[in-house]
Amino acid sequence: MSGWTPPPLPARWSSPARQAFVGRWAELATLEEVWSAVLTGSRQVVFVGGEPGAGKSRLVAEVASTLHGHGAAVLVGSCAAEFGPPYQPFGQPLDALLGIRADPRHDERLSMLAGRSPPEGTDAPSHEHRRVLYDAAVEAICDVAARQPLVLALEDLHWAGPSSLQLLAHIAERTPDCPILVLGTHRTTAPDRSPALVRTIARLHRLDGVRRLDLAGLTADDIAQYLIQVGKLSAHEARSAATALRDQTGGNPFFLRELWRDDAIHGRPPGRSMAPRHAPASVRDTILDRLERLTLPGRQTLELAAVIGEDVEVATVLVAAEWGRETTLAGLDEAVAFGLLEPVPPTDGVLRFPHALSRQAVLDLMPPSRRLNQHAQVARAVESTIPASERRTQQLAFHFAQAQALGHAGDAVRYLTEAARSAARSLAHEDAAEWFEEAAALVDAGTERGRLVLAAADSHLLAGDFARARALAEHVALGATDAEQRLAGAVSYEDASWRPGLPGHRAVQLLVDALAKIEHDAAEPAYVRGVASLGRALAFTGDTEQAGDLGRQAIELARTLGDDDLLAHALQASLWNGLRPKDAPDKFARAGELSRLADRTGALGHLGPAAYYRGVISYLQGEPESLGQAHDDLVRMARVTGQGFFDYMAGCVSYARQFLVGDLAAAQSTCDALLELGTSFGSDDTEGPCAVQSYMIRRETGAVEQVRSLITGDERPEDHWAPGLLALYTELHLAGPAARLLAWLLDGRLARHQDSAQWPCVLVYAVEAALFLEDEPAARTLRPLIAEYAGTNLVAGQFVAVFGSADRYLGALDSLLGAATADAELAAAWELDTRMGAALHQAHTLAAQVAHGRRHGVDARALDELGGRARRLAEPRGLRRVLRLLDATAPGRAPLRRPGDLTCRETEVLQLLGQGLLNREIAERLVISENTAANHVRSILLKTGSGNRTQAAMFAAAHGLLD
Repeated sequence: MSGWTPPPLPARWSSPARQAFVGRWAELATLEEVWSAVLTGSRQVVFVGGEPGAGKSRLVAEVASTLHGHGAAVLVGSCAAEFGPPYQPFGQPLDALLGIRADPRHDERLSMLAGRSPPEGTDAPSHEHRRVLYDAAVEAICDVAARQPLVLALEDLHWAGPSSLQLLAHIAERTPDCPILVLGTHRTTAPDRSPALVRTIARLHRLDGVRRLDLAGLTADDIAQYLIQVGKLSAHEARSAATALRDQTGGNPFFLRELWRDDAIHGRPPGRSMAPRHAPASVRDTILDRLERLTLPGRQTLELAAVIGEDVEVATVLVAAEWGRETTLAGLDEAVAFGLLEPVPPTDGVLRFPHALSRQAVLDLMPPSRRLNQHAQVARAVESTIPASERRTQQLAFHFAQAQALGHAGDAVRYLTEAARSAARSLAHEDAAEWFEEAAALVDAGTERGRLVLAAADSHLLAGDFARARALAEHVALGATDAEQRLAGAVSYEDASWRPGLPGHRAVQLLVDALAKIEHDAAEPAYVRGVASLGRALAFTGDTEQAGDLGRQAIELARTLGDDDLLAHALQASLWNGLRPKDAPDKFARAGELSRLADRTGALGHLGPAAYYRGVISYLQGEPESLGQAHDDLVRMARVTGQGFFDYMAGCVSYARQFLVGDLAAAQSTCDALLELGTSFGSDDTEGPCAVQSYMIRRETGAVEQVRSLITGDERPEDHWAPGLLALYTELHLAGPAARLLAWLLDGRLARHQDSAQWPCVLVYAVEAALFLEDEPAARTLRPLIAEYAGTNLVAGQFVAVFGSADRYLGALDSLLGAATADAELAAAWELDTRMGAALHQAHTLAAQVAHGRRHGVDARALDELGGRARRLAEPRGLRRVLRLLDATAPGRAPLRRPGDLTCRETEVLQLLGQGLLNREIAERLVISENTAANHVRSILLKTGSGNRTQAAMFAAAHGLLD
C-alpha cells in the first residue's frame, strides 16, 4: 500500500473543450452534505439520474475534481453501449488498484475483474468463485479509503450488465463504515432506462447512505450564466436569449450546447432560430446540418469514427479508412473544427465524441449498407493492428457480428465464443450466456450449434436463471441430431429443474427418450451421468423407490470408472430421492463423502447440496453442532460462488435456526430476503415455500388472526393447498370446516403427499387438526404415520418448516387416546428440544405436557410449575401461540363444550362474555383484535337467538359454560 499512487484525473475532465458548468446549486449542496458524511467514515452512494444530455457526467466530473483537489483519491470508470467488458465500469478503477497489496493472488483476482481473465485454454480455477473476486475488490477499495477518502465515479450505469451490478451491490453492502463516495450516472428515460439497474437501486436504497439525485433541466438563470461564460454576452443579452433557449432545449445542457454551437456556426443570435426545435430531433438536425457542411472525405471519416466507438484510436481510423492518410487526417481535423469530435489530452492519438448522443446521431444518419461495410473494415483493422487482449476480442466479436450479413458470420462466431469463454473464466456468467447465445444464433443447426446452446444453458444455470437454462437445454434435447448431445441436453434440463424444486416429470421424459437412443454402456460416463440424473428426476415425481435404485446403480458405476467428477454427480443426484428417517444414515454418509470429494478436488459446486443435506439430516437426528457446521459450509459455498441458489439454500437454514430458538423477527427478515432472492431465479419463484415459512412465523406470533375475515370456511380444498388450508382452519379454531377438511384428506387423499418433500409438514398439520378437534378416530389413523419419525425432529422441504420433536406429537396423540406411553414420549421430546437449544419447541413441549396433565388429573402445583416454565420461555419471545395454548388449559378451566353451531373460538368468546367482559377485554384475553371480538359477539347473538349480551350470558349459563 505504501507504494501505491492514485491515478490522475481523466484528461477529458480538464480538456479545453469541456462544457462550462453552471447552476446545480441544490445538487451541489446535497453532495456537500453527502461528503461530510463520508469524512465521518460513512460510505455514501449517490445515483445521479436524468435524461440523455442532462449533465450527469458533467456534475460528477465537477464534484470529483473538486474533491480531488481537497485530497481525495478519485477512480473513474465508464460503461460502453456496445459489447463492453463483463465487469464494466470497474475495469479502469480496479486496474489502477493492482499492486495495492503485496499478494499475487489478490492481484490475480483484481485482474480478472479488470478484464484480464486467465489465458485462453484454461478454465476458471474451481476454487475461485465470484464472491472471492468481489471481496478482493472490496479489500482493495477499503485499503485506499483507509489512507485517504475515496471517490468512485461510475458513468453510464444504464449500460452495465448483471455481473457489474452484482459487483456494485456487493461493494455498497460490504463497505458501510468506509470513507467512500460512489457516484453513479444513469439515464432514466426510455429506451435507455435499465430495469436491472432500477432493481439494483431499489435494493440498495434500503441501505443507509444510499440516495438518488435526478437532474431537472437548467433554469433560465442558469442558461443566462452559461451564455455569459461561453458566449461572452452581456447580462442583458444573456437574459433575453435564455428564456427562448430554455423553451427550445427544456434546459437540457447538451442540447443547449449544440444549439449554441449551431447558432454560432450560422452566425445567428443565440435563441433566435427560425423555428422551435425540441429534443431529441434537434440533436439529429444540428448534427445533420454539420455533416452536410463537411467534405465527403470528412463526413465518411467521421462515420467511420462513429462505427469504431465513442473513443476513437486515430491509428485504427487510418488503417480502416477508404481515403489516404493525409486526406483521412484532414477529415478528422475537419470534424474537430465543427465540434463533432474532441481531442483527448495529453496526446493527439485518441479522439472522442463530445457526447454519446452525438455519435448515435451520426450512426442513425448513415445508410445501413455503409454501416455494415464500415463494421467489416473496422474489424479487419483491429485484427491486423491491435495486439491480442480481452478487449480486442470483444471489439472483434462486436464488429464481425454487425457485419455478419457480408459473410463474416464465421469470424463473428469465433470471436463471440472466445469472448464468452473469457467471460466464463472471469465468472461473468450472465455475459458469457449472452455471447454464447449470440454465437449460436449465427450457426446453422448441427452439433456446433448444439454445443454453443448447451454452453449458454450452463452459463445461465451458474447465473441462477434456471428458466432460461431449461429452455435452451430442452431445445437441444429435442432437436439435436447427435444422440449424445440430446442426452447432454436432457441432463442439463434436469440440472436446471431440481434446483428450483420443480416437479421432475418433464425431465424424466426427456432423459428416458435420450437414454433410449444411446447404447447402455456402463463404461460410458455420459450414460452413467444420465442414469444419475434420471434417478433424481424420478425423486421429484415422488417415485422415490425407483429413484433410490437408480441412484445406487449410478454411484456403483461411477466408482468402477474411478471418475471423481462423475462420482460427485452421482452422489449429489442420489441425495434428493426422498428423506425418511430410515434413509438418514446412508444419506448422511453420502453427503459426507461428497463434501470430502468437493474439498479434495476443489469443485465447490458439489459442496452446497452436500452441506444442505448434512444440515437437514443433522436437524432430523438432533445434532446441533453438525447442523452448525453444515450451515457454515453452506454459507461459505454461497459466499465464494456468488450463486443466488446457494444463497437461498443458506438462507433457508438460517431461517430454521432463527425460528427454532424463537428469534421470530430475525426469521421474518430472513424470510423476506428469501422471497426477494427467489425473484432472481428467472421465471421460477419461491413464493410457495416462503409463504409456508411466513405462516409458521405468523401463527407463533398470533398474527394469523388478521386473515380471519378472508376465511369463510366454505373454501373448496381442490382450489387450494389443502393441508395449508386445514392448518388455517385449525389455527383460527374453525371446528366445522376443519373437521370436514380433515375427513376429506383422510379419505384416501393424505397418502398422495407421502412421497413429497413436504410430507412432514402435511402430517403435522393433520395431527394438529385432530388434536384441536379431539378426533380420536383421526388420531388413531395418523399415529402410525408419525410414529415413523419417533426420536427425530420433523423438517419439511428445504427447511420450509421445522416442527421440533416428533415425540411431542406422538405424546399429544397418545394423551388424547389414553395411551400410557404419552409421558415417556413427551419427556423424550423435551430432551431432544433441549439438546437442540430450541426454545420455541421447548415451550411447545411444556405446553403439551400441561395439556396432558390437565387431561389426566396431574397435581395442579406440578402443572403450574410446568406452565410457568413455558411462559418464561414464551413471553420474552412473543410466542403468543404457546400462551394461548396454556390459557386454553388454565387451572380450573374445563374443556369447552360447544352448544349449537358455535365454533371453538365463539364458545371461548361466549364464556368470557358470560363473565361480563367487554369486547376490548375479550380481545386482550384471547390475543385478537377488538373488531374481531365484536364480530364473534354478533355471530354468537345470531346463532343463539339472543337479543343482547345479557341473554347471551344466560345462554352460556344454561349450557354449563360458566360452571
